[in-house]
Amino acid sequence: MATEDAVVLFTLEVVDLVHGGAPVTYNDVAVKGENLYHAMCQLEAKPGSNFTFQSLLTSYGHYITVINGLSKDDANDNYWTIRIGNLDHWAPVGVDEFYPKQGDKYIFAFTHIKGEHANTVKM
Repeated sequence: MATEDAVVLFTLEVVDLVHGGAPVTYNDVAVKGENLYHAMCQLEAKPGSNFTFQSLLTSYGHYITVINGLSKDDANDNYWTIRIGNLDHWAPVGVDEFYPKQGDKYIFAFTHIKGEHANTVKM
C-alpha cells in the first residue's frame, strides 16, 4: 500500500456528448509517477467502482475504444476523446502520456468527430 504522500487524488468524468445523459464522476487516487492508463486499470479493478474500459495497444500507446459499455463507432465518426479540466480543453496526448497530479480532472467524452480533430483520433 502506498503511503499517503505517494498518492494523488484526481477526478475522472465520463460523459456521452452523442446520446446525452448525465456524466458519471469517479473520484480516485493514483500512485505518483504512474500514468493515467494505469490509474484507469486500478479504478476498474476496484470492487464496486462500476468503471469499465477497453483499449487497443497501438504504436502511439493505448487507444481507448470502450468505456462503461459504450464503444467507438467508426461508421458514425463517434469516438472517445480526452479533455483536461473542462470540455473545451482537448488533450494533446493519450492516456499513456498523462501522469495524474493532485486535483487533476480528466474527462472522457464520447464525441462525434468531424473536421479539425477527425484525423487525431481514428486508428
